[in-house]
Amino acid sequence: MWFTMLPVVAFAAVVYGIPCEEARMKCMYRVGCGKALQNYMVGCSLVLQESAIDYCPKVCEYSLIALVSTEEGKALMECECSDPYCQHEKERTEICKPSVIKTINEPVVACRIAQRICNANAACATAFDYYQRNCKAMFHGKKCTPKCHNSISILRRQEKAQQLKMCTCDGKEDYDCPKIQRNMEKLCFHKAHHRYNATTPTVNVHSEQTPEVIRTSSSECLRVSLIVLFVSLLLLRTR
Repeated sequence: MWFTMLPVVAFAAVVYGIPCEEARMKCMYRVGCGKALQNYMVGCSLVLQESAIDYCPKVCEYSLIALVSTEEGKALMECECSDPYCQHEKERTEICKPSVIKTINEPVVACRIAQRICNANAACATAFDYYQRNCKAMFHGKKCTPKCHNSISILRRQEKAQQLKMCTCDGKEDYDCPKIQRNMEKLCFHKAHHRYNATTPTVNVHSEQTPEVIRTSSSECLRVSLIVLFVSLLLLRTR
């Protein structure tokens, strides 16, 4: 199976060659993997059909990424088939191979992918649920409550939430992703979000010496005027 091409470290704890039925049952009985498996079956339904499409939809790609982010999901991708349907399913997922491997190896992923990876892990999914419930005021740009700040701290400590820290908004989320990122940085961490608040340094076109220059010019004009007046008075006296 093509998932063997993924980083070796990620598969260090995987036992290869187990029957697919056994691998499927192990995945189904794990909260995170079971949810990821359901999303995979729905998201990749077009790919798995007999008269299937010849490309990998994003929903299928993201579902596969979430599935193989779990140990049970990796084992499921490497299991031994015992029937033609199982073998066909494996062969059909080959179409998603390039995009899935490319995305997994990227240092920064879309927030939709990062969220799926988190939700495929029971502990991370629980932390994410608390974050969503406790940070509603922050989502709306009002305030970051102590409960919200604590929920963010707990979520960020989860191993499977690491990609959520630096994920990118692709504009296809069902929520205002950039706004939430800005609100979190501003209200919870008191700083501008580096991706949405970049400012260009302004250049002061007026020299700091301008006031002095103005004063000098005025004084010079006054001296010239006095000299002209003095010369004029002398000329009048000599007449």
